[in-house]
Amino acid sequence: MPTTQLKDPVHGYVELDAALLDGIVDRKPFQRLRHVRQLSATNLVYPGANHTRFEHSIGVYHLAKTVFENLREQRYFYQDATTAELDDIQRTLECAALLHDVGHPPFSHLGERYLDRQELLDRLADYALQETFADAGVGDAPLREASPHELFGCLLVCREFADALESMDVAPHEVCAHVLGYSLAYERGGRWQHGVAAQILHSPIDVDRLDYITRDNQMTGADVLSFDTARMVASYTAHPDEGLALSDKALSTIGNYLEGRIALYMWVTQHHKSVYAHALLRDMLDELDALSDDPPVTIDAVLEGGIDDNTILERLRVAARDHPDSTLADLYDRFRGREFPETCWKHRIAYADRVDADIDDFGDWLSEHADRLEASLAEELGVPVHEVWIEQSYVPEYEPQALEDIPIAYGGTTRSVGDWGLYGDRAFDSPIPFVFVPYGVEKQATRTLTAWFHDETA
Repeated sequence: MPTTQLKDPVHGYVELDAALLDGIVDRKPFQRLRHVRQLSATNLVYPGANHTRFEHSIGVYHLAKTVFENLREQRYFYQDATTAELDDIQRTLECAALLHDVGHPPFSHLGERYLDRQELLDRLADYALQETFADAGVGDAPLREASPHELFGCLLVCREFADALESMDVAPHEVCAHVLGYSLAYERGGRWQHGVAAQILHSPIDVDRLDYITRDNQMTGADVLSFDTARMVASYTAHPDEGLALSDKALSTIGNYLEGRIALYMWVTQHHKSVYAHALLRDMLDELDALSDDPPVTIDAVLEGGIDDNTILERLRVAARDHPDSTLADLYDRFRGREFPETCWKHRIAYADRVDADIDDFGDWLSEHADRLEASLAEELGVPVHEVWIEQSYVPEYEPQALEDIPIAYGGTTRSVGDWGLYGDRAFDSPIPFVFVPYGVEKQATRTLTAWFHDETA
């Protein structure tokens, strides 16, 4: 089958055959991902962070295909399966890897808040996906635990790509299962390699994470990673009882990868200005929602209109122009002009130095009472309430301790990184909250909040 090469800045040349290119990549719902940034507003902090869900999806496909082909060369992996069986498993994995992020709305996790989860489930009922999971013996857990963008991805797979998948002898529901971390074939008693394929896409060592960590590091220019991606890809192995794991031969590379995951999160995602940029964009979307008849992001707007980041940015521009005295107009001017407030502390060292209290208890108190404290502090400082922000990362809370669960293969069994003691007694830092206020009142704001904390918790 003829192939087309795409030149990816992270992985080099990526080959796609005509069926994948015509049936998936060159269709409008997939091309929409060219206009959905991987890191939303992070380009206001790292100017090069303009990469999108499109190239990330291509990268995940490339890594998934490479890992599976490497596994196929391991005697333990191929000895009980025919070439045709492994070809079928690989084809499903390739399709699922390409489509795993197709359900991301504009601004990804920020836009996802507007997707109606129950409506997505209701629409998926038309395609009997829940019945398929039930028949495979896994109940409703896959759909119940899925995020809205994963559910939306399944809807798009069933609605927009089913014909192309079936023409490749790939079951659309099996692709949905892979996106949600399952293999229907494996759950029905099929070969163990089906389960491993699903793990390649959805597990503590999945290639989704491997691509976005590598890509985010390179495209932002953060340069906080120091690990050999090719060596790590070559270290994947699998066992019928233990599943997917990483070989102990690459322990040094794995250690660097784990350290890099933490560093990238702390210095890119949790960078204080990145946190503010996304909080600003989030509040702009909420203000647009309040001014409009329809939410900024809806299921039908994506399905029928193919809306993306650019669509919503234009709506924000028009709404700010039409409501010049609104909070939205003020926030939009800040966003377009990158007018960021000051933060009372920029990192954990300054946080611990400036807050005269137990910083964990203080952080919990800030986060728990953020709305009330923002209003009270704004009044105390004599500024509008939308000029005071108490924020953490815009992504779901990240637990670095989970890194210890990564399986390492040795002597026919697997043990987690934590069991191997790769990190010794190291304690993992959790995200800290930030307080943003107008220039010149940072010290006053810190003293005020600290005093209130002691008064309320005495």
